[in-house]
Amino acid sequence: MNKYIASLCILCIAFLAFADDSQLELRLNPEIEETNVITPADYSKYKFLNLRENKINLNGRDWSSLAQKFAEAKAGNRVFSIVYLGDSHIQADFGGDVLRHRLQEAAGNAGRGVIIPFKMAKTNQPLDYTINTNSPYISSKLLKQPWATEMPYTGVGIQPTNPNTTFALSSKTPFNRMRIIKRQGEAKIAAVFGENVGIPIGYKDDGEWIYFDQDQTDIHARIETEAETVIGGFDLRCDSIGILVHSIGNNGATYSSYGMIDKFGSGISELEADLFIIALGTNEAYGRISPEGFISNVDNLISTIRNHCQAAEIMIVAPAESFRRIYRRRNGRRRSSTTVNSKISTLSRSLRLYAEKEHIPLYHHYRVAGGAGAASKMRQAHILSSDGIHYTAEGYRLWGNLLADAILQSIDK
Repeated sequence: MNKYIASLCILCIAFLAFADDSQLELRLNPEIEETNVITPADYSKYKFLNLRENKINLNGRDWSSLAQKFAEAKAGNRVFSIVYLGDSHIQADFGGDVLRHRLQEAAGNAGRGVIIPFKMAKTNQPLDYTINTNSPYISSKLLKQPWATEMPYTGVGIQPTNPNTTFALSSKTPFNRMRIIKRQGEAKIAAVFGENVGIPIGYKDDGEWIYFDQDQTDIHARIETEAETVIGGFDLRCDSIGILVHSIGNNGATYSSYGMIDKFGSGISELEADLFIIALGTNEAYGRISPEGFISNVDNLISTIRNHCQAAEIMIVAPAESFRRIYRRRNGRRRSSTTVNSKISTLSRSLRLYAEKEHIPLYHHYRVAGGAGAASKMRQAHILSSDGIHYTAEGYRLWGNLLADAILQSIDK
């Protein structure tokens, strides 16, 4: 009975986060505007930025051990692993891709890391990899409930309905080892073929990872599964040293969304992260959740990660200003207009106070963007998209660069 009540409370919190929202469909299925595919390097063209705030506020937390681990990766002695967890700002991975490349340029490339079958779940996917199959399957995604499958920590679940399913994987980043991210049941690699399906590729299997003799970019992997097996993605590596940035983002996600995944903490612990970057809070600002309820959800997720990933450091990102659409009836007709979403500043402030109290490092995106009034300036600079919530590809790459600068300033000693 208590378990039922707890589950009901979680669902109520999730509902309240979106209850008054007229832009839910937009946030669940964003279209990223490709205004400029060149990675921005010159911040001077964005006059609204407050570059003095482009830093990690450690809030009393000692990152010397984290900096030492980064130095060891840079020296070629270990892997330094980051989990970049968030919402639609992370799912498309424009900013995450820049962050990944910047950090790997500084300390070595350990591989692409986690790739998630978003497209198989009928949602947008990063551009640097593909995952598909011609076999039948059942899919689930984080914000579409009830889930048709068990939910992996990646926020997407693919449950093959045949015991033998061939997945075609392609990655712009070469890889020489791979493992399956799964929930429930078993999943075993039965055979691997090259781009030409008739030509087998040799590999070694240690029960968790499979190892290739040569770097791969395109493979067909035949996987044997049980009826209950749910696949949440694949982990692709190319070296045992350097930097990994695992981007795990889901459109519409909130702090409570990930908290609804049972075994989230034990699942994500398999990535052995040195640093979690949690970039959430935008979607809560489009619902009715109170600042107190919001911080309760923040604390629940962070406590879950801390309990299962005790060696990892955690930092949170406070969201920047955005617009919201409001609807009114006038002369019998429903009319819409756009206004600044004032709740963003309220929740960003709540995150700042919580981070200071709990000594959690904070990246204050709201302040870096220029604080109040930033949304209009970002739109004029063509880095905030026409929907007023998401960024353009140029905008995401700008924020990826800025975040990389702030992280490197804190750990690349």
